[in-house]
Amino acid sequence: MPVQSAPNHPGVDSEVMPVMRRALCVFRFLFAFGLIGLALPSHAITSYCVSTAQQLNQALTAAQNSSDTLVLIRLREGTYDTFASSSPFSYVSQTVNQILDISGGWSGDGSNCTTQRPNPALTQLIGIAGYPTLTLTAASSGGQVYLHDIAISNANHTATTIGGACLYVKVAAGSEARLERMQMHDCVARNTSFAAGFFDNRGGTFTARNVAVFNNVGRRNGGIGVTTSLGGVSNLAQISVTRAMAFDGNPNDNAGILLNTPDAASRIALSNSVSWGNSSYINNSGATVYVSDVAVYSFYGTIDLTRVHRGSLLGTPDSDVAPGSGDPGFLGIGDARLRSDSILVDSGVSSPPGGSGVFDADGATRVQGAAVDVGAFEAAPGGTIFRNGFD
Repeated sequence: MPVQSAPNHPGVDSEVMPVMRRALCVFRFLFAFGLIGLALPSHAITSYCVSTAQQLNQALTAAQNSSDTLVLIRLREGTYDTFASSSPFSYVSQTVNQILDISGGWSGDGSNCTTQRPNPALTQLIGIAGYPTLTLTAASSGGQVYLHDIAISNANHTATTIGGACLYVKVAAGSEARLERMQMHDCVARNTSFAAGFFDNRGGTFTARNVAVFNNVGRRNGGIGVTTSLGGVSNLAQISVTRAMAFDGNPNDNAGILLNTPDAASRIALSNSVSWGNSSYINNSGATVYVSDVAVYSFYGTIDLTRVHRGSLLGTPDSDVAPGSGDPGFLGIGDARLRSDSILVDSGVSSPPGGSGVFDADGATRVQGAAVDVGAFEAAPGGTIFRNGFD
């Protein structure tokens, strides 16, 4: 069966090929999450290769209105500024069981995206004042959203809507969202709680791994917040948060990573992660607002921490296995990449909930020593000069 496409859509792949060949292009990503069985010949597939902000916006709109089972949006390497688009980058699933895969790092001849480099820094999304840079909602029953190999920033966010400056992900019951190899940096939320990302899981499944969050400012939280309710399950692994700042609100809510489960059936697991160097801030009243590195509010739900390295912890998790403290050995202020002598090297647990992934947040191969490193970045043996294929 031929690939379903929209020939008149700017940036859409123009060639028509068998579905199995198209499916092989996402084989690695789907296989890594155990979803390769979904890319079968019986599933209609639409693929977009985009190179401008306008084309990205059009592809997201087309995906939202598509009835196809699998929609691929491939972003060429470069910068996508929401200001240049007619509207914010946003997607709300409308089709039952639709899979949306958004990925960066692509290149290729003509209008085709044929080669990908798994490094989020190669593909940058920049936001505007009125909205989060990117909003994704897995709302339809069985809907699945995958976002990977993309960096997001927004230094000018002034809106009061929920979601923060850079990334807002909402997951409904029976649906799923996954983030892989992401960087969220220079996210400034002047009027909302969460600077970098707010992930609202209402009865579905949410997974984030190999995500680096750095140099962000928010009213109550300069990093990321995860709320999981209505029986949802959220797994976060290989997360690094540093230099998160907050300047207002209740000091108890200010954190680099904030986890919240308001009901008994819900669960969050945070593993092989580090939150460190998140700064206090002088607010408009001249008072110092302190930022905890990790804050947990399990209420009636369950929050489990496994090999989480932090400077401070607010609240009491249901379990806290192999915690870490002390200088993590970052390369520098606001840079959570690891020195070769870092205590986080080779110190992670194997097979954490959500998995460690094949590549880290720079696209370097995972597990380059005796065990996986803690955090979003894997330190190369002998130092960082050997990262990303340079030898």
